[in-house]
Amino acid sequence: MKILVSTAGRHGATDSLGRELARVFEHSGGDVDLRAPASVACVDDYDALVIGSAVYSDRWVPAAKALVDRVSRSEHPPVWLFSCGPLHSSDRPVNVTSDAAHAASVLHATAHRTFPGKLDPERLSAGERQIFENSGAVAGDFRDWVLVCNWAREILACLTAGTPGS
Repeated sequence: MKILVSTAGRHGATDSLGRELARVFEHSGGDVDLRAPASVACVDDYDALVIGSAVYSDRWVPAAKALVDRVSRSEHPPVWLFSCGPLHSSDRPVNVTSDAAHAASVLHATAHRTFPGKLDPERLSAGERQIFENSGAVAGDFRDWVLVCNWAREILACLTAGTPGS
């Protein structure tokens, strides 16, 4: 089974989630390509696509949105989507962003998940730091590796069974 994992982010947290998904797929015998969205021209050779994007100001990264647009114009294998973030204070709910909802709709995605990310203010640009300071977000590493690995196993179970879901 050949799986494409393509992620877009700015500071590495989203890419690390993609690498972990790929690791689980490979450990289970999957043939995995881990590629940046801009390098994906054709998805004909894949049995599944996993597309992930960081979330900044409730938006997906432009490279991920562009990949969604390219893939949606042709036949494609089953798609799973994930968002990394947004980071927020614990009293505010996380909603599916409009970009993720759009991607799920145009790709007829099997599922979309939102995973907590990592925020290191030292790695932010001056503008990003200002947004962070006014957002109520909390710095730290909130990635849940068990949740990510379990989702990868759910995707594999769907692909093995040949049934959508997850």
